[in-house]
Amino acid sequence: MKRLERVLVRTLEIVLGVCFLAMFALVVTQVALRYGLNESIGGANELATLLFVYTSALGIAVGIAKREHMAISWFTERLPDSARQAVDVIGLLLLAAINCAVVWYSVKWIDLTGARMISVLQVPRWTAQIAIPVGTGASAIFCFIKLYLGLKGDEELGLPWVQKD
Repeated sequence: MKRLERVLVRTLEIVLGVCFLAMFALVVTQVALRYGLNESIGGANELATLLFVYTSALGIAVGIAKREHMAISWFTERLPDSARQAVDVIGLLLLAAINCAVVWYSVKWIDLTGARMISVLQVPRWTAQIAIPVGTGASAIFCFIKLYLGLKGDEELGLPWVQKD
């Protein structure tokens, strides 16, 4: 399971890197064209926004997988270790449930509104909207993987989900 997690994280990191580089190149090119030549690439702003949505949605999943997302651990740090582990299990289950609910409702939303076109890019709206169930689905998968690894003993549960300096 740990190997599957590493492969998924690495794949998402590559996709994130490509999206980020493409977004960066689009924005720099747009700025250079606008201020240098008073020209613009049609749809570049919308495409950069679309790439930003994908990097945000997938980046959240990678943050969960690497345990690098924000946590408020003031309460849990005051609990005994056994209680901390229980709170971590409950937290992972709750986070997974919320992400699964978002996947469920976002798929319904896409079904209702996804066929309309993004006017400038002339692509269906679902190409942008699909980032939500993909990102939250990946987040839920990583929650279940963390839960499995923690209960199996391959990872510690009950540790704060933030890196300490």
